[in-house]
Amino acid sequence: MAKRGLGTTISINSVMIGGLTNIKPPEKSADTIECTTLDSSSGYRDFIQGFKDGGEVELTGYYDTTYTGQSNIDTAYESGTTDTYIITFPNSMGTFTFSGIVTKLAGPGEANINDPLGFNATIKVLGKPVLGTTASGGLTALVLTGTGGTLTPTFGAALRSYYFGGVSATSVTVTPTAASHTIKLFVDGVYSQDITSGQASTAISLTLNAPKKLTLICYEAAKTPIVYDIIVNKAS
Repeated sequence: MAKRGLGTTISINSVMIGGLTNIKPPEKSADTIECTTLDSSSGYRDFIQGFKDGGEVELTGYYDTTYTGQSNIDTAYESGTTDTYIITFPNSMGTFTFSGIVTKLAGPGEANINDPLGFNATIKVLGKPVLGTTASGGLTALVLTGTGGTLTPTFGAALRSYYFGGVSATSVTVTPTAASHTIKLFVDGVYSQDITSGQASTAISLTLNAPKKLTLICYEAAKTPIVYDIIVNKAS
């Protein structure tokens, strides 16, 4: 059954590259080596497969400096570093994980009165891009601490969205448990820290009646990451 591409994301070293309208995944190809012999009777050349090439990943979107990932792409281009990229498809459909270098960058793009500033980048894949289609195990426990706060609904392994309301404290912490996972915490879309499974995060400050969105991305080697969203609201 066909699936929409809406919700597909790409990250550089676990930091999401936001503001994108198109992500072209790796297009793998292979060289050919001719092995036609003098006694070939078909009249056609014969080949065997040679070296494989992971291709390139092309990104298109809107230029926006509030997205840390766009700034990190610029840094990677200038420094020539090899970084880890993960394309995550929606609805746990899979991931492409690969190492790459930025070979082309246009951002901000052409300025005119009709269109927003554009962002375009090309990433050359190094080695083999790995397609993962098995979902990570994900969280086995989730605890938030903050005076007066209540997690709704009660944590369940299959649930991905939560609300932590009624908080009267000036800050909260989140303690996710997921053995053999790397757990990334984002606050309002901005990377905050890596959290060790079973340990509390650093304190996340709150402002009265200004909800914050906490996003936990749980990575397990060669598997599709699982994303959890928690809206936290200080009510008094």
